[in-house]
Amino acid sequence: MPEARTSGRPVDLMFDARHVCQSGIGTYIRTQLPHLEEAASRHGLSLAVLAGQDTLPALRPSTDVVVASPASATMYSAAEQLAWRQAFDTVRPRAVWLPHYPYPVARLLPGNRRMLTYVTVHDTIHVLPQAISGQSLAYRLYARAMLRADARSCRRIFTPSEATAATLTSIVASARVQVTPIPVDEVWLEPADPSLSPVDGRYLLYVGNTKRYKNLPLLLDAFSDLAETIPHKLVIAGGGASVRTLDERVRRLAEDHGDRVVLMGQLDFSVLRALVASADLLVMPSLYEGAGLPPLEAMASHTAVLSSNIPVLRETCGDGAEYFDPHDRGALAQQMRKYCDDDVARADLAARGHAHVLKRQQQICPTLAADAICADLVAS
Repeated sequence: MPEARTSGRPVDLMFDARHVCQSGIGTYIRTQLPHLEEAASRHGLSLAVLAGQDTLPALRPSTDVVVASPASATMYSAAEQLAWRQAFDTVRPRAVWLPHYPYPVARLLPGNRRMLTYVTVHDTIHVLPQAISGQSLAYRLYARAMLRADARSCRRIFTPSEATAATLTSIVASARVQVTPIPVDEVWLEPADPSLSPVDGRYLLYVGNTKRYKNLPLLLDAFSDLAETIPHKLVIAGGGASVRTLDERVRRLAEDHGDRVVLMGQLDFSVLRALVASADLLVMPSLYEGAGLPPLEAMASHTAVLSSNIPVLRETCGDGAEYFDPHDRGALAQQMRKYCDDDVARADLAARGHAHVLKRQQQICPTLAADAICADLVAS
């Protein structure tokens, strides 16, 4: 359990890092923290990090640490609001940055109303119809209420893609949105140790959770169409923690294939990197995404990528991927067969992907969000 480390004086900024070990949001937190610490130091600002009971990222000695209480404060819950209120009372920040969309209601209490508030909205999946989001009407109404509160009161709302920003402003026209694309962690550009891959032989790979909008039944159906003509397995792996099988269709379809479909459990980061680097193809069949880091991580690892042709993945993957209609199993099966059979075409696609990632890395300013917040604080 991490130990609290505070000076007892008010801090300029508090950042919520409780979910640092999760896959998507955890990658975002791990990417942003070093830039935030550097920017705060450069501007002469004090920083506090809200940490979970069992997780604490590597931090500078000058960064205060607040341990979240209650410990059971899960994302999007009422307990999360209590954890934020307790943290505000402990470090009395001038500003708070929350890396997901729920609005901190405690900010409205006397003494907190001058606090600058920043959130990162990675996607707007929770307000989409139940057929895509898998969420109840009550949950979708909660998400919409939180996003509207963000739009009314947040100094800035950060999003990782233009596509997500456009969707957000179509929901809440008054939102003050700043697009801050997420770079790939530089470690993905380093060679992985192939001996660490937990899967032998040739395989196709999906990385992420198994929620409904991830559209994994399409991938499993397409794999069914060509499984007898290729030697590959299909591996479905969790990004940072484990595969969360919230869509029972996925488990049922996977079981139909016996040992040809592998559902991976929890993976160490070095093992995940080896798994990605050793795959013939990474397939991203999503109906909706906020940005889509797994394809970029695969490209950085010299692994060829097939992606659904939704706008956000076209924005993220550019000319580094081949695209398919996420409603057409036949089109996906055809592309999978092509790149499984043709080593030259697959190598060319992998090279295109790697070149795209390198170019994208050069075009992204990874400190954009941190610098914007620190500049606001200096000016206020």
